[in-house]
Amino acid sequence: MTVQVVRPAGAGHETLWVLLAAAGVLAVAALVVGVRAQPATTATLATHQVDARTQLNAAEQGVHADLLVAADEIAALRDSEQAMPTVEALRDLGLPPFSAGPEARARGAHEWRASPQGHDLAYVGRSAEPQVAASFLLRLPATAGKDGGDNAAGHVHGDAVEIWIQREGPVAWPEGIDSAALVRQGWRQVVTRYDAGVTRKDTPH
Repeated sequence: MTVQVVRPAGAGHETLWVLLAAAGVLAVAALVVGVRAQPATTATLATHQVDARTQLNAAEQGVHADLLVAADEIAALRDSEQAMPTVEALRDLGLPPFSAGPEARARGAHEWRASPQGHDLAYVGRSAEPQVAASFLLRLPATAGKDGGDNAAGHVHGDAVEIWIQREGPVAWPEGIDSAALVRQGWRQVVTRYDAGVTRKDTPH
């Protein structure tokens, strides 16, 4: 009995060509991804600015978030009553961060005052515990329609609301609430800085 083994013709060559083709596809894919990939850009902060996401501690981030929510509530009260609400009125409404309570004490126990100047009004919170959270300032238009948008609906534009923080120097009430005066007194504007993976621009507050 004779046994004859028949080997596939060119099996080794076919495997080689398949591997080369796969390597070629991977190389082309890597080249396309490399060409299309854009370096992640991070917006540069000005010297008088701090990043809300990375340069505030947990307590300060809480106060910052409360102020952003309070800005819309204050605008709604301003438009309905044709006057800016007082700190006492905001406290009576239980609106954070103006309301008193355990949460406020845990975030620096700020003492709040209203400080008008020109067409703007600032609510200034002087920290009783700077080691926990710095002093804050919320500045927004004192009259509706300053930025020519939909303020009549009780909302303020993002570029009309500014939040500032003071960490340098003695804890004191600001002598002026315009940007130049705040910078001179050691206040820094809090901005939300996004990189290219999140959005395409900065959102100042």
